[in-house]
Amino acid sequence: MVATRSSPAPRVIAAGLVALDVLHPRGGDRAAAFRVGGTAGNVASILGAMGWSALATGPADDSAAFKVLLEDLHECGVEYHATAAGAIPVIVQELSERGHSFSFDCPGCGRAFPRFARSGIAAHPALNTRSQQADVFFADRLSADVIALAYGARSQGAFIVYEPSDENDAPWAAEMLAMASMVKCSSERAPRLSWLGDEGEYLKVHTLGADGLRWRWPKHGIAGWQHMSAIRADRVVDTCGAGDWLTSGILFGLREHTDEINRGARRCAEQILRSAQQLAAWSCGFAGARGALYEQGPAVARSILGASSISSVRRDPLPEPTMSTACVSCPA
Repeated sequence: MVATRSSPAPRVIAAGLVALDVLHPRGGDRAAAFRVGGTAGNVASILGAMGWSALATGPADDSAAFKVLLEDLHECGVEYHATAAGAIPVIVQELSERGHSFSFDCPGCGRAFPRFARSGIAAHPALNTRSQQADVFFADRLSADVIALAYGARSQGAFIVYEPSDENDAPWAAEMLAMASMVKCSSERAPRLSWLGDEGEYLKVHTLGADGLRWRWPKHGIAGWQHMSAIRADRVVDTCGAGDWLTSGILFGLREHTDEINRGARRCAEQILRSAQQLAAWSCGFAGARGALYEQGPAVARSILGASSISSVRRDPLPEPTMSTACVSCPA
């Protein structure tokens, strides 16, 4: 059903990589920024900031990184379900005129940051219940427990989204693809994922970088690949995170235009994908994966997607999270 101002907020659960990004500009006087990152973290935060009821899952510890991650998720309207005791992944992103570079060492104490680890989540009854109430279930990292949650969501009619990026998903990939409603993958990562074929009735989106994207949706009679050219960004500061904005824009559009898709899938899907491309291009004008939310805000993002109602957005623009210590991997 097409969403309206009075419609209940769509519910999304995101499982996978939820991390803390430390955006560290090289040179100049700008201080580091601390924001939720990771594909699952970004998708949940973007949709939550634009008015969806969003929940993300991941580990919990007593570090400053975890505290600031919770602060940022709260401002984005995202509920966090801590699934197990464990360190939150932290990624330092250094941005300069030469581009983006990544580091996994603490700029404060020099020790290695925690990396992503698959943890058990299905043993949490409350999370199992929430998955069965979701409209959208998103995963970018798989495990037996993520599969169980996806099955629960799918059993109640949820739209299942899989964004593969990790070769270690192989043991569970066939199960996830069998229940998927949408699969999105980049041209850079696809060659490493030998199990990612062209089978399935789901919407498949294959991003091609500067060459745009291609898509197909056999469920709606669109079996052959359709190509869409890229949209030129008005300003390019940082392309990191554009793919997460594209995913979020697609999901937002699909939810807003369900009835139109059923009446004419090809034209409607093209319009949704084009709007999502415009959103992704706009996001490139800001530093950090979700910098647009802190500099311009979710109302602008919604307007790019053609959603005029702003009654359900979070603070606009979002406030930057604060950090009380330079050593983000240490207890606060």
